[in-house]
Amino acid sequence: MANLSEYGRQYGRRCRAIELLKRGATFAAACAAVARSEPWLAKWWRRYREEGRAGLHERSRAPRRVWRRTPARLVARILRIRAELVAHRTWRTAFAGCGAEAIRWELEQRGVRRLPSLRTIGRILQRHGCTRRERQRRRGHGRPCPAPRATAVGDVQQTDLVGPRHLRGPRGVTRFFAFHTLEPVSRAAAASYYGDKGTEAFCAHFLHAWSALGVPRVSQVDNELALVGGNPHGFTFSQVVRLGLLLGVHWWFIPPGEPGRNPDIESFNGLWEARVLWRHRCADLPGMRRTSGRFLGYYHTRKPHRALTVVRHGSRFPEVVLAAARPQLRPLPPGFTLAPYRDARGELRLPLARGRISFVRRVTAQGEIALPGGAYRVGRRLAGQYVVATLYTHRRALVVKLEGRVIKRFPCPIREPVVPPLYPLPRGRW
Repeated sequence: MANLSEYGRQYGRRCRAIELLKRGATFAAACAAVARSEPWLAKWWRRYREEGRAGLHERSRAPRRVWRRTPARLVARILRIRAELVAHRTWRTAFAGCGAEAIRWELEQRGVRRLPSLRTIGRILQRHGCTRRERQRRRGHGRPCPAPRATAVGDVQQTDLVGPRHLRGPRGVTRFFAFHTLEPVSRAAAASYYGDKGTEAFCAHFLHAWSALGVPRVSQVDNELALVGGNPHGFTFSQVVRLGLLLGVHWWFIPPGEPGRNPDIESFNGLWEARVLWRHRCADLPGMRRTSGRFLGYYHTRKPHRALTVVRHGSRFPEVVLAAARPQLRPLPPGFTLAPYRDARGELRLPLARGRISFVRRVTAQGEIALPGGAYRVGRRLAGQYVVATLYTHRRALVVKLEGRVIKRFPCPIREPVVPPLYPLPRGRW
């Protein structure tokens, strides 16, 4: 309203000055009456003679020609490419997205020389109603949560389970679980799909992931029962945990009920569901494995990852970054299989190796943390804080740390021999 009233006052002042001139007043008298300069009055007098009273209104100050405007042909091409990506009918677009980054990559592949920026493509899509509303992110507890640092390829891997999911085909409904592992630095991924989420499935997936991505120093996982085990009267070690310890892996369990602490693998899970599970119809589990294999090939070699840059990583493709770092990765021991560790009935009986198992937990209001071996009291003064409880199998002790400082030690009786791992334990603070 203030702008409208000001505009009205300015328009009235121009009209009054013009009326004085029409009555025979001099320029000096008309300017003195409206408190304006003679050049100002000369401008509006010229516009009045050319356009009449319509010339006394303000004109738009926007430039008549925008030199940096995106050409209409390029705008039409961007919209046409997005329609092709949404249809995903060709082999190049079978797993592609339809956002600004995917469109810019398609423009580059089609030989467009002057590529528009991602922001420009985003504005064009928004102007034509081709964008989706972003979901609101969940807020955490506001407390810093410890996490392992990944500075090089092979330091950390994140693993998560998706499922159960269901496939409908001519033979009925197939129930399955998706096992995904991601290397956060190179963004390379490995996937397995099984009809259950038992110990055998987890062990088979980790052996597959570690053969493809290398044996990590730290494996960050959630608190799946087949992984963490459970016994209120003391720690029990699942066969999956024993397998990792035997290969020198430091297990890192995120806080229960907080999947956002595994952000990279959760993002990959969402991408897989959107581009594979909900887009392509698979009748059975072998069909799902074939389709997901094609998706992984696209993800690794034909989709530039937004988190990778040529300057920092040498390439924008996960497969290239992983291949460059492969000489520094820890491979599986030559000829390693689970066959020597099976009993007469074929069940796994892996030994317990030296190593570390860390649990990130939030201290309750009663000053306790809940671990697979029971509840441990660390003090009410730490209520609401995240602590790291690390079980050292060779020391038979549980050490609780807050920001790297030891606050509690608990004895952990282990009533079985502890063997050396096949790989030496990684050094450093995690």
